[in-house]
Amino acid sequence: MAALRRVPVLKAAHDHYLTTYAFMGVPVGALPPSGELHGGFRRLLAARLPEALRRLAADRRAPRATPYDSHPPMPERVARVAELPDDGRPDDPSAPLALSLLRDADTVLAAVESATLTAQASGLPHVEWDQLVVLRTVSDFHGYAEPLRKAVQRAVRATAPAAPAAATPAPDSAASAASAASAAAAELPDLDGVLDAIDRGLLWMAIADRMPKPDKAARLTGASARNFIRGDIWNGVAGLVQLRLLEQGLARPDIAWEGVPGFALPEEWEAGMDAAIDAALADAPDTAPLRALLAGRAQPPTGPV
Repeated sequence: MAALRRVPVLKAAHDHYLTTYAFMGVPVGALPPSGELHGGFRRLLAARLPEALRRLAADRRAPRATPYDSHPPMPERVARVAELPDDGRPDDPSAPLALSLLRDADTVLAAVESATLTAQASGLPHVEWDQLVVLRTVSDFHGYAEPLRKAVQRAVRATAPAAPAAATPAPDSAASAASAASAAAAELPDLDGVLDAIDRGLLWMAIADRMPKPDKAARLTGASARNFIRGDIWNGVAGLVQLRLLEQGLARPDIAWEGVPGFALPEEWEAGMDAAIDAALADAPDTAPLRALLAGRAQPPTGPV
């Protein structure tokens, strides 16, 4: 009975494990360590309290019954079993896990992995969990930051004073000049460039207006426009910040079986990063707290957000 009642919770936990952990490297072309595609689920179950596992299932809708279901819904099956006469054997929550019945669980899990992966997926490299976190998180942060960096680049160009006409380069240097111009155009601003543009007063709305958004949102003005796009800009700045910390060796990968994979940051960043980014993206932006954190001189943000 206890095992049957746990099935919906375990199903929700397993779905969460697959999307958050097992397959997080697929978009960047990598898999967990060999045998851990399925075997890693044990780590999540061991790291999370029963209450945390139940929360994963709490908001899930019960599957809709159809005439083609091979079994009744789980609550109905549990109720039917509960109606049977008591056989005198109590449920034992401390009973060994089913995997403990296997003579060599690691070998079995590796074999299951080989049998269930598609031919395309089986060709992906296996990397350690920490490396998987780095690959996926770096890719995500670059994805969050790129629209912001492009918007900043366009806003800076649009507000730059017109340059005087340059002399036509000599024929033998035209190709190199075009190549240099192309390279310059492709260079997107880094975190410092983004903060400099904010300090120039370009955030609202020169940068914000150049962020990608749905057509309906493009018609918003004032506070509505700022609040609609602020989250995307926040994610972009946060991505650039954490990429900077990773480059400086101040961020480390954390598989976080009890939470969400990502980077573990120094204590001062964990305590102050969100408020510092909020201040930089306020209606009256103040980049000083974020710049102070970057320089190793934490200070509280000032002014309303």
